[in-house]
Amino acid sequence: MSRGQTLTGAKGSADVPELGVVSGYLFKLMRGAIGCTQVDLAERLGVDDNTIQGWESGRRPLSALRAVDVSRLGQRMMMLGAPAVATAMLPSAIEADGFLTTAIRAGSAEIPLWENPLASSVHRRSFVSLVTWPFTGVVPSTVRHLPVPRGRGPVADRPQLSKTMQRQFFDQMLTSAEVAGNRETLLRRQATYMLAFDERKESAQWLTREHRRTAARSIDERDLPSGILSRTASLAIARQGDLDPVRHFIQGTLSDNDQTLASLTYWAYWLGEIPDTYADDGEMVQFGANTWSGRRLIEHLITHLHDPRNAEMNIHSLLCLVMARKELLESDSDLRQRTMLAIESADTAELGRHARTELANLRFATQLAGR
Repeated sequence: MSRGQTLTGAKGSADVPELGVVSGYLFKLMRGAIGCTQVDLAERLGVDDNTIQGWESGRRPLSALRAVDVSRLGQRMMMLGAPAVATAMLPSAIEADGFLTTAIRAGSAEIPLWENPLASSVHRRSFVSLVTWPFTGVVPSTVRHLPVPRGRGPVADRPQLSKTMQRQFFDQMLTSAEVAGNRETLLRRQATYMLAFDERKESAQWLTREHRRTAARSIDERDLPSGILSRTASLAIARQGDLDPVRHFIQGTLSDNDQTLASLTYWAYWLGEIPDTYADDGEMVQFGANTWSGRRLIEHLITHLHDPRNAEMNIHSLLCLVMARKELLESDSDLRQRTMLAIESADTAELGRHARTELANLRFATQLAGR
């Protein structure tokens, strides 16, 4: 298959301009935190107001700036009052725009493996939340408190992508997942995760087939990347309302201790508790397994036990974490109390039988940690 050629013979959309919507919207939030107009900010930065408008709309992408100029811009914005957490996100937001541009330009065309951003490294939540922001409208947690500055007309609640661009992005996710096959596990898994945000029927059908494929395989306890792939497929379907795959994964694959540790390690990496970046899931589990304490992971889990789509996976993961890192609750009475409160709020009739049993075990383990 030639470069740029799709599985059906169509070509990618090479005429798509370089996008700057994510970094531009983040820049707008930074301006909102400072509390000034585009004209005021232009004067303070020594640029014309059309430049500010271009940055914020994405018509003049921040990626066109040199890396050193992006760094200087972030420093200037911070000196003017923008929060450090927002300015620190600017390079990642520019990277997210590059990811979106690559995928949308390709559409359903195959991207060579060495150029596909889904295959370069194991992604973290902080980066993926930026990529999915235009689709979900969910503001990344670190900048959720920042106000959107008001303009003369309607104010968008997220970075803007056209319907055509959204379709082209998810076309690429489907293509990437398919061409990955069984050999490029990282590419297939990360494309699978992205497809959970696509509301189209064809993506839902593909996710269902992917779960059946991974569930039907007998995963070797030593094949940790395949276990993480199966985890992603089951959680992707749970995002669309079907919890049976997650239950099957918990009671099947996660009954193995090595797979459980791999799942917890991946989650710690996903949340940024493991500082190093890894090229694939196997490397991440091998070298990262002993580098995380579980503190950030337990804080995340106790605040998400009530999520109806992920409650059962979160309950299971929290139970395994408490058993593996007993010192977390034994040494911190405040954390122990907050964990108990989260357990009580998660005890709902919607939980399956196995999850209710695990919740009872989790309650007992938490009480035991206080003795």
